[in-house]
Amino acid sequence: MDNYVSHSVASENTIKVAVVGAGAVGGYFGGLLADGGADVTFIARGKRLETFRTKDLTVKSWKGDFSIRVNASDDPEDVGPVDLVLFCVKSYDTESAIRQTLPMIGPQTNVLSLQNGIDNEDKIASVIGMGKVVAGVAYIGASAPEPGLILHRESGKIVFGELDGSVSERVAGLKAFFDRHGLPADISPAMTTVLWTKLAWNAPFNAINTLVGGPVKAIIENPHTLELARLVTAEVVAVANASGLRIVFEEVWERNVEFSRRYDVKTSMRQDYEAGKPLEHDALNGVIITKAATCGLQAPYNFALYALLSRLQTAA
Repeated sequence: MDNYVSHSVASENTIKVAVVGAGAVGGYFGGLLADGGADVTFIARGKRLETFRTKDLTVKSWKGDFSIRVNASDDPEDVGPVDLVLFCVKSYDTESAIRQTLPMIGPQTNVLSLQNGIDNEDKIASVIGMGKVVAGVAYIGASAPEPGLILHRESGKIVFGELDGSVSERVAGLKAFFDRHGLPADISPAMTTVLWTKLAWNAPFNAINTLVGGPVKAIIENPHTLELARLVTAEVVAVANASGLRIVFEEVWERNVEFSRRYDVKTSMRQDYEAGKPLEHDALNGVIITKAATCGLQAPYNFALYALLSRLQTAA
């Protein structure tokens, strides 16, 4: 793995942000920054680009609604180098999207991944080097039912940091920038654990919700799907610990249940399925099967979900 290189964040008056992946996650967090006065450009195409160019971005949020006219482009070369890329594409688009983003990657650019999964940072780094990559996790329940409209119904913050556990100058600078412009964010010195802990929620609840429908909380309300979620979570934690982490299953499971009991929305993968889009089952369940094998373990419950989602994907 490459050594980290300090790419300090530019001053408040000069920092430029590009949002790559302007769906629910990118639209919400990029919209917050723009509404807070930051210089933000959304990379978009098709109807979303047309909407951004002719109408306001509208966010209807439990934290308060807002609408704002935003900058948008379909050509990273026209945008040129920026200071920060909020990288919010689906996991299966990581390699192609980061290559398309290259015209916006300058000497001082930082790329903050806000994606599902545990290996996106390595994929990004394979193209631009780990020194430019910041790991992140988005905690949010949101949807984008139509171009230019974000419905935000749960949570709404990010956790980010260096994968080596340091609190670098650039991470501290990003935190200050987010604070100034109204984006709730916390720094973590244990981002690998954070990524795996979120996967311990995503693997069971995204997969099961995609298969059975309804809101996430319905999984908790049914004893059979609840038990399946517990078994899938246990596999993720076992693989994480076999990979060198120290995650306590009981603590993770208690948080998963507490959070999901009040999560009255559909997961992102269920939304993708209903919209006829590709699914992220490789990044959420397939990765556990692969990593389990390298550790001499098996993950039969993740395999069952992965197999069903694979069929659902081909039948869509």
